[in-house]
Amino acid sequence: MLAVSWDPVLIAISFLVAFIASFVALDSAGKISGASRKMALWWRMAGGVTLGIGIWSMHFIGMLSMKMPIPASYHLWLTVASLGIAILASTVAINIAVPGHSLSFLRWFFSTLILSAGVVAMHYTGMAALMFGDNIAWNMNVVMLSVLIAIVAAGAALWLAFHLRHRQKGVFINRMAAAFLMGLAICAMHYTGMSAANFHHGTHSIPGGISELGLSIWVSSTTLALLGIMLIISLVDSHFRTHRLTENLRQLNKQLELQARFDALTGLANRHQMDLSMQDCLHTSLLNKKQFAVMFLDIDHFKVVNDAWGHQVGDELLISIAQRITAKLTPGMTLARLGGDEFILLLPDCDDDKITALTMSLLDDIRRPFVICGHVLNITLSTGVSLYPQHGETLHELKFKADAAMNHIKQEGRNGWAIYRPEMTKSISAEPSFVKDLSRALEREQFELWYQPTWHAEGKEIHGFEALLRWHHPEQGVLLPAVFLPSLEKTGLIIPVGVWAIEQACRQLRFWTEQGFGQWTLSFNLSPIQFEQPDIFDVISGAMKKYNLAPSRLILEVTESTALKNLERSIELLNAFNDAGFIVSIDDFGTGYSNLLMLNVLPAKELKIDKSFVDSLLENEKSKKIVETIINVARTMEMVVVAEGIETEAQQQMLAALGCDYLQGYYFSRPLPAEQVPWLVLQNKSGKQIIPIGKNQSELPLNPQKNHA
Repeated sequence: MLAVSWDPVLIAISFLVAFIASFVALDSAGKISGASRKMALWWRMAGGVTLGIGIWSMHFIGMLSMKMPIPASYHLWLTVASLGIAILASTVAINIAVPGHSLSFLRWFFSTLILSAGVVAMHYTGMAALMFGDNIAWNMNVVMLSVLIAIVAAGAALWLAFHLRHRQKGVFINRMAAAFLMGLAICAMHYTGMSAANFHHGTHSIPGGISELGLSIWVSSTTLALLGIMLIISLVDSHFRTHRLTENLRQLNKQLELQARFDALTGLANRHQMDLSMQDCLHTSLLNKKQFAVMFLDIDHFKVVNDAWGHQVGDELLISIAQRITAKLTPGMTLARLGGDEFILLLPDCDDDKITALTMSLLDDIRRPFVICGHVLNITLSTGVSLYPQHGETLHELKFKADAAMNHIKQEGRNGWAIYRPEMTKSISAEPSFVKDLSRALEREQFELWYQPTWHAEGKEIHGFEALLRWHHPEQGVLLPAVFLPSLEKTGLIIPVGVWAIEQACRQLRFWTEQGFGQWTLSFNLSPIQFEQPDIFDVISGAMKKYNLAPSRLILEVTESTALKNLERSIELLNAFNDAGFIVSIDDFGTGYSNLLMLNVLPAKELKIDKSFVDSLLENEKSKKIVETIINVARTMEMVVVAEGIETEAQQQMLAALGCDYLQGYYFSRPLPAEQVPWLVLQNKSGKQIIPIGKNQSELPLNPQKNHA
């Protein structure tokens, strides 16, 4: 047999070519899922061609690394045929395996069969291109081993090409590692196949064909040109993707800004936008010493419409009423929807006659029957008016007194209007007893924390809980924060109650840890007043140290609007929490300023998508695109994403598919008292569907926390 030696430099180069070709092919496959239909086809073809030429180039560089005592030449058409086989097999295999959301066994099997057969055929066709006078003696056991390696390498390569394109985290490192393994497998197959060839003594080369020098120039130029072009295209594509992402961010910011300023149903200004308009009007009227009016409008018996014909009819009625009112307005007037069936109208620079004429016209116009979804509805309005400066010099006073006038009309029988008079305020109950009860609730131990679980997106495992405040009122029962939190903040009671809540949350987390749930996290929402307290960092970090808890177990939720009030101080405080190991979460994202670019400034590790987006996710394509963009942006900033308000399985599946990390909502569980959490854990372990907690669960065994505390 002829003595054969190997050039280690060329062997290393052959591996490098296989590695680069594998990386470019995986990178091309990764661009398919986010590309348009035409671009997806382009990346499938590009990935297949690149992988095929890379395998072919690696083969012939390996052939050149084999040094024999006789010169070698290669048959031109067999060499070209081996290139065509490699390109065809790689392209067909990738086009079968990579498209679609899942890789079935059948598709993986056929694509593996095609790719491995193509690699083997390319290799042995390339070997047959050697122009020697005597036939090559083959060791068939080693040949079969090379075929087996080709099958394993092809199957692994296609599996990696499919699954890596769905990865969101560490994608570059994963692709590098996968390309390394693919290159190693391709080289193993090639050099195993080469070792199966034995050349007899007396073997001589046949003149003609392509010389080794010509082949090396051809292989080198083809490989470098193709890979260079592919890398340039990849860079250009990255540039355009970045440009598109930037444009999407700008468009999304505009949409979110509109949502923050305007009512989604009627298109009217919302409460926040109306406050801005009223502030401008107040400033202008103060300078010019002119009167303006604030008008509250409420639809009479609107609840009856919703109860009798459904919320869809109610929504259509609200839109029609908004259109009729808007048609009566003149430039300069501003109409806003406060929520539900309440509207507010700002009338700048108006006198009593103008107010009377407009109000009477509106009442008459609304009395005309509405035809909604085949139903004829007869509707009336109750309207109250306050005037600047007669009834107040602040927005709060003017709105309060317009609301008082409207409530007076309702008590008088509805379907009318009135300008505020002092005696109307007496009909509004201030309920001082409520505030008195609230001030004593903490010392009487009437406050309690309830816990709503957050789940991994697949919905199979609890990730942690969010702590939510409840008040056991002695007469009214369990009250939600919306009822008493504004009073807590106005009276300053939120500070001692907040300190108690932090202490209670840490105590509960310590108890769960001792029960074997050391992986659970606990989310705690900081109110704007709590967030502004100078010692808030010491209060929270002190409680965590007291109960010997890792800071990473506590997630501090801060709304975007709270963080942006005093941005410099907020960044300083949030950085302190971040450096100490706490997880900072931006809560209710989408309801405030919703400036995605501010996420670069705020040192947050978690983003919580507001329920309003989840509600319309399945019906509204724009909401889906907004959520998808928010998730993609969060991914680029290495933030985890939580979606709240999940109420259906379809919402859960959609958000999991979009890449949400954790989910929360009534679909999994309502907020629970601490003593009912064990029931939730037992339900989860038994694999049963979690159902909302109702009266039938009130007799569950108590949590030992009561004794532990």
